[in-house]
Amino acid sequence: MQINIVRPFMPKLEEIEADFAACLDSGLVTNNSMHVRRFEEKLQEYFGCKIKPIVNCNGELALFHLIQAGKAKLGYGPHDSFEVLVPSFTFSGTINAIVTNNLRPVFCDVDEHLVVDLAKAVVDSPDIQMIVAVGAYGNLVDLDELQKFAAANKLIVILDNAPAFGSKFNSKFPCAYGFSEMLSFHATKIFNSMEGGANIVHDRQIADYLVHLRDFGQFEKARGDVDLPGLNSKMTEVCALVGLRNLQKIDYILSTRAKNAARYVEFFSGLDACGQLRAMKVDPKVTCPYLYFPIILNDEATSFVEWMHSRNIAVRRYYTASHDLSFYRGRYRQQDLSFTNAIKDNVVALPLHTIMTEEEIEYLFDTVAGYFRK
Repeated sequence: MQINIVRPFMPKLEEIEADFAACLDSGLVTNNSMHVRRFEEKLQEYFGCKIKPIVNCNGELALFHLIQAGKAKLGYGPHDSFEVLVPSFTFSGTINAIVTNNLRPVFCDVDEHLVVDLAKAVVDSPDIQMIVAVGAYGNLVDLDELQKFAAANKLIVILDNAPAFGSKFNSKFPCAYGFSEMLSFHATKIFNSMEGGANIVHDRQIADYLVHLRDFGQFEKARGDVDLPGLNSKMTEVCALVGLRNLQKIDYILSTRAKNAARYVEFFSGLDACGQLRAMKVDPKVTCPYLYFPIILNDEATSFVEWMHSRNIAVRRYYTASHDLSFYRGRYRQQDLSFTNAIKDNVVALPLHTIMTEEEIEYLFDTVAGYFRK
């Protein structure tokens, strides 16, 4: 049996074939054409947000532009710089989007929920103007506490919720709390459009910036005048078509994942109780759709990874400590990273798919149990 790290949930070709053929016949395959606009409308209906989500060709550029727009909202130009609180325990893309905006990350710690530890994060300089909180594996920081922290320190908040489509806090989507949020629709994510991403915001000026930024910064087309230096970050029609079809099935996607995740939680809670590993903690107020199932081993993870791979189960060393990556090592300030440093070599992400057979789930559990018996 082979279990891959991801199994993208995709529509059948016949579900998009006629619409895509019409796009090819018309030549309207990009430049915010009909299906992209409809995708944004359907996302707005799903999330219940006041401003239509702004879709992009991928989540990384969506995050880059969201940080860029937030920086402009504060009155800073492209060459200006300030500091951004951000957990080190995240994918490099989070940090890259900060640094390529000429901003300086201040690496802070996470807690047992693997999200930013607000009790340890400190605004220790007037240069800190923003915090980027990451929805690691679909888990969320306490959004009430994040609101208080941001208000007390006068910070712009951005949620890098690339892995967190469908996550809720107190039964509400994160956008209900008024934060600016990025979602990724990459093929590996819980909800996908093959490739893509979106920003959900509540500030009309930032929304206007984002619409311009994905189209080279153009605010008018007669002469192509720009108000900010944007990029070509527009979503294609074929990606929008895939997103539209998958959005029609989102309740099935999330409910099926929830059933599979409940099985994982039950099994790994037993190993956690025996002290063989630690599972990610999830606050009862959080609905976590689990992009992968992370475990924290008691020892460095290489032997476990080799064991799983030798039995045809793909696992991933994901996330790790971004402050320890080659480019970032020693370049930027760090706060107390004691928990991140303690777990960074011990974390393994296990495959958890929308569609998994009972045989696959049992084989994965038996293989993990076999590792601890050997």
